[in-house]
Amino acid sequence: MDAVKEFTTDHQTHLKAAMNELVSSGVDDGFVIFETDEGKFLQFTYSKGEGLTFDLSRIGLTEGEVERFTQLEGMGAMVETEMSYLLQVGVDTRMGARLADSVFREVFRCPQNYRIQVTIDIED
Repeated sequence: MDAVKEFTTDHQTHLKAAMNELVSSGVDDGFVIFETDEGKFLQFTYSKGEGLTFDLSRIGLTEGEVERFTQLEGMGAMVETEMSYLLQVGVDTRMGARLADSVFREVFRCPQNYRIQVTIDIED
C-alpha cells in the first residue's frame, strides 16, 4: 500500500510515525520517502535483516549541501557511495526522525514550518 501524507508542524513526531509504520508493517524491502515542496528529499529503506537505512541521494545536492551534511554531528558509521550517503539506524525511529529533521533544517535549510510530503511503500 502506498500512502501519501503531508504535514508542516511537529516534524519529528510525523517523521517517526511514518518510520514506525514502515517498521511495524513487517514488509521486507519497503521504503518511506520524505520530500519538500522544493523537491529536496531523503528516504529510509527497511529490510528485516538490517532494519532502517537512511539514504540521502547525492544527485541534486549542491556543494554547500554536501558540506553541511558531512559536518552534521552524530552521523555514526555513514557509508558514502557514488550515488548516496547511507547510514544504518536499525529500528531506532527516534534517531531516524532526528536525523531526517536535521537534514531538512540544517542541510537543506528549510524554514521552521517546512512542508513535507511522505510516501510510504509497504507493498508485499
